[in-house]
Amino acid sequence: MQFKRFVRYAAACAAAPAIFLFILIAAPASAQVTVTINGGAVNFAPAPIISAGRVFVPLRGVFERLGASVVYDSGTINATGNGRNISLHIGSTEATVNGQPQVLDVAPFIIGASTFVPLRFVSEALGAGVDWDDTNRVVAITLAGASQSYVGVAPPSGTYVGYAPPPIPVYEQPDDPAPNEMWQPGYWAWGAYGYYWVPGTWVEAPQTGYLWTPGYWSWNSGGYVWIPGYWGTAVGFYGGVNYGAGYYGSGYVGGQWSGDTFRYNTYVSRVNTTIVQNVYVDRNVYVNNSTTRTSYNGGPSGVQAHPTPQQLAVAKAPHLAMTAAQRQHIQTAAQDHRLLANVNHNHPPVLAVAHPLAPDNRPAGFVPVSASDRVNPQTKAPPAFAAPAAQPAPAYHAAPAQPAPAYHAPPVQPTPAYHVPPVHATPAYHAPPVHATPAYHAPPVHAPRKPPAPAGHATPHAPEQSPQPK
Repeated sequence: MQFKRFVRYAAACAAAPAIFLFILIAAPASAQVTVTINGGAVNFAPAPIISAGRVFVPLRGVFERLGASVVYDSGTINATGNGRNISLHIGSTEATVNGQPQVLDVAPFIIGASTFVPLRFVSEALGAGVDWDDTNRVVAITLAGASQSYVGVAPPSGTYVGYAPPPIPVYEQPDDPAPNEMWQPGYWAWGAYGYYWVPGTWVEAPQTGYLWTPGYWSWNSGGYVWIPGYWGTAVGFYGGVNYGAGYYGSGYVGGQWSGDTFRYNTYVSRVNTTIVQNVYVDRNVYVNNSTTRTSYNGGPSGVQAHPTPQQLAVAKAPHLAMTAAQRQHIQTAAQDHRLLANVNHNHPPVLAVAHPLAPDNRPAGFVPVSASDRVNPQTKAPPAFAAPAAQPAPAYHAAPAQPAPAYHAPPVQPTPAYHVPPVHATPAYHAPPVHATPAYHAPPVHAPRKPPAPAGHATPHAPEQSPQPK
């Protein structure tokens, strides 16, 4: 059956032999590559492919995850998103970004029913920063100034706001209503109605052994950007923000997994012990009882915290996005007029709930938002911070190994990134200084009187590196 489909496909491509030949040549096996967007692992189906030293991903999967819409017609790919218009062609290295011609290293291609596009080019064309971790084979994308529609919640990752979020209020944590539930601390989110409070709540983990790393706001060049939370086997960096209830700025001390069971530290976490009996008491943990809880990292008045090597390792590990219950919880909170910061003056009437909010589980006294609650985007989110793709907030979740690349593609000058591909060329990653060390251990000038020695030390040049993906 597969052979027959291949024959039919070959016949269909007879009118375009050059493209078909390219497809045959560029049809390698799927690569074991991890792709993250702002620190959250992204699963592609089919899996990413490496061709000619470049990582390729399915067409619609990448554009949609980067907040763009795409139209495919007769071998031409037209995408629009984040203020950019991109055009690519199957089997061609010619492309355009906002009408300006660009040249790809490797052309898009088709395998079976899937169209694959170069991940780096597409990401940078949409204003995102891209970093390649060759050791762990991770493509870390830092997306700023563009909504991540695949998350489906507010505030979207990369939302820049012109003024700081309010402080985190101090409140009592409700009792955990069921075993194996994780605490999601409350925080200030941003939406069409400005900042609003998302109450803390207990949620189920997507998998046994997974813990929740909260999202956080980060100051960047006068604006504030939201870095989303994620699920992982350990707690990563969340800006040093003191959310309370076990999240005191670093790690989580409210409990831990023991096999398939989550055990709660009742010195920190509140649980209903008649229902939840897997508990322990550990008073030798750090508890930050400060009543001053700045809600963002960086800037002149923000929390001055930086990720540790362990937290960087967590950020590079595979992640899972928030669950459907978490998304619904946020969406419901965004619809309650009383939770808007402009209404409650930074003192929300509902600070925490035992169960996630939902259309059928609204908080008592729920008041729907109205059109008059909407904020003026020009006032609340100045254009200067609307799409600074080249300067995302600290790349603690997205590119822990090399956060700097996020600043290499400013939106005001996107063209050089595509006209000067050597800047991003593979050699920059394939010949790091660590491979050049032998040249400094045995230079000819240090052995002028011992002819045999230079020959012995000069021979083992570093072997030529195989092309690595970016």
